[in-house]
Amino acid sequence: MILRVARAAWARGWGAGCRRGAADFPLPPPRAVDVAELLRDATATEEEPREAAARRPPGQCSVLLFPGQGSQVVGMGRGLLRYPRVRELYAAARSVLGYDLLELSLHGPQEALDRTAHCQPAVFVASLAAVEKLHHLQPAVVENCVAAAGFSVGEFTALVFAGAMEFSEVKYEQRM
Repeated sequence: MILRVARAAWARGWGAGCRRGAADFPLPPPRAVDVAELLRDATATEEEPREAAARRPPGQCSVLLFPGQGSQVVGMGRGLLRYPRVRELYAAARSVLGYDLLELSLHGPQEALDRTAHCQPAVFVASLAAVEKLHHLQPAVVENCVAAAGFSVGEFTALVFAGAMEFSEVKYEQRM
């Protein structure tokens, strides 16, 4: 976001206290070649014009926002166990973490679930399980997702959902 704002500011001449104007740019040397014209000519003769990609109407797009640390509660995930692949997610978490995350999520105690080392994986797996439910009930919402985001552990969930990371690559903070 900051980079985008900085680029926009630079384009408007706001960066580093400079005010750009047409007179601020030096004139090209007398025999200078117009590179833009050369590129335009080269692409016009070598390539066919491309058809613009059709944009989806906003009503056919979805954005998924994933929760972060602090949204954990004993019993989370209980209603998701009947959907395909949810038990597989918890089994994978057990093999990666070395403890039964499903048991901790369903039965607590809350004090143990509130520890960073436990709540981050619990929120992460429950969020992916919720996506499984969403995919089962409304597959078009998942298929038409154009963005995914989150805060804290939700960022990792968004990256795994988008395919940018593998489930087993996520590293959690180990503060207790």
